[in-house]
Amino acid sequence: MEMKRLTLLLIILATTLQAFSQIKMPMGSKSEVEKFYKTTTYVVMKNEFMSDYNDAIKAAVEKHWRATPVKFVKASEFEKLRHDDDKSFLVINIAYFDGDDAKFEFMILSLGGSKYKTVNDMPTLCAVPLCYYNDEDEAQYTYKLGAMLKHCQTHVALCREHPELTKETILNYYTDNTGNLADKTLYLLRNDVSDDLRSNSALKSAYPYNAEFATAEQIEELTNANDDKALIVHIINPYDSNGQPYCIKLIIDASKGMLYYYDFQKLKKNTIGHITSDDLKKLSKK
Repeated sequence: MEMKRLTLLLIILATTLQAFSQIKMPMGSKSEVEKFYKTTTYVVMKNEFMSDYNDAIKAAVEKHWRATPVKFVKASEFEKLRHDDDKSFLVINIAYFDGDDAKFEFMILSLGGSKYKTVNDMPTLCAVPLCYYNDEDEAQYTYKLGAMLKHCQTHVALCREHPELTKETILNYYTDNTGNLADKTLYLLRNDVSDDLRSNSALKSAYPYNAEFATAEQIEELTNANDDKALIVHIINPYDSNGQPYCIKLIIDASKGMLYYYDFQKLKKNTIGHITSDDLKKLSKK
């Protein structure tokens, strides 16, 4: 499968941290979004025989996908099927950004069609980062796939309801319309936060709203229960010390997958990123 070039997703400046307002998100045009709702979505499985992702995405789609009819297909079938105009695809692809060598695995929702000569030509309706490319630890994100699927559907529905939004303005829409944090609880793995926040008292001191440490199983249960008071965290970190330079941080709600926070952190050599007191301060100022 070809590598997906997400030229408009992030503008990466090698020497500066990315501000929230500098991040751009893929979104479909009005006609592309309308076409999507007339398609069947093909969920493309990984080629690997033993894959936690394949089992997890099948269970999550069956429980949480409502936007279109769905079918599950092998990765080997994708190239042939992607040329059909009545199909959309939910597929993992390798993504990288202009001007940078770091590669990530994204769950991408895209449209098929006879006029799209390459994978890169296929319209991207939504893209959710999962992990660094070649990171074999699928367990770090499989329990959050339900929330990610909800985000994909919410994102496309938002584009449909507000065609005036652009890649440059849609993040501002999220931040302006995600509601009051006072009635939400932020659920985090203890390893998600920096060392200085790993006690209940430190977390409470750094964040003025409700926050709790939870397990992966509890977070998956919150998503499956469509808990509209729950916020969950997804962090993408380097998996070894080979110089991978970035940490991606997302916070979404467990009910609809609305995006509350998205940050792109440049790391010092041989370090990993966490939710820090600065992140919590930015979130609490929403």
